[in-house]
Amino acid sequence: GGKIGPNTGLNYVLALIFGLSIPLFFVFLLVFLDNKINTLKDLERISSIPVLGIIGKSRQKSNLVIYNRPKSSIAESFRGLRTSLQFIYRKKGIEGSKTVLITSSVSGEGKTFCSMNLASVFAISGKKTILLGLDLRKPKIFNDFEISNSEGVVDYLVERKALREVIQPTNYQNLDVITAGAVPPNPSELLMSERMEMLMGELKKDYDCIIMDTPPVGLVADALNLTRYADATLYMVRQNYTKEGMLKGINEKYGQGEV
Repeated sequence: GGKIGPNTGLNYVLALIFGLSIPLFFVFLLVFLDNKINTLKDLERISSIPVLGIIGKSRQKSNLVIYNRPKSSIAESFRGLRTSLQFIYRKKGIEGSKTVLITSSVSGEGKTFCSMNLASVFAISGKKTILLGLDLRKPKIFNDFEISNSEGVVDYLVERKALREVIQPTNYQNLDVITAGAVPPNPSELLMSERMEMLMGELKKDYDCIIMDTPPVGLVADALNLTRYADATLYMVRQNYTKEGMLKGINEKYGQGEV
């Protein structure tokens, strides 16, 4: 009567169905459970804070993209960000020295990278600029500029050094840096002190632009204490890294007018 089994055709069809359905199920599960910000639409959906710029991923070893590759697309992105900030300053009627505070949800979102390059792009436009390292718990900005972190803003805040002793010139025109210095036991209290207010007042007399690299606002309250010195605040969000829930806190503070 001929062969009655196995039904090879049916087996191939079943193998194809199961072979596709199992990986598709896992892909669906990964997409369904993904709570990270992946696109600009995701960001606009969960936050009403305006997007000022989009910065691409840098493949360079050095963080100083503006000086190493001034014609790259990333450098152009920072120039666009500079233009957006200048529009904000004009809209708010801010004259003279201008300040910008840069923060994020957690560490690793590009906050320090953005601070260094934003300071650089203001400096090359002829503005006398200073980059202020206020992430006292995790200082980073000194390596790329090839300067020392042995003395910094902490030494000024505890009245150990004068301001001129902690300002360090860089190899680039119009750009100076104040590093964080040694990690103190009470960073929040130092940033809330009267010496911090004196520091900002003195810097505004000598510099056109003050860029403040601050700690992540999602982890500590230091950055929120510094917003009173900021004419504009940049909140960094990193694609496929920042989680949607992290923006809840900054959305509330933005809605209440605190930031």
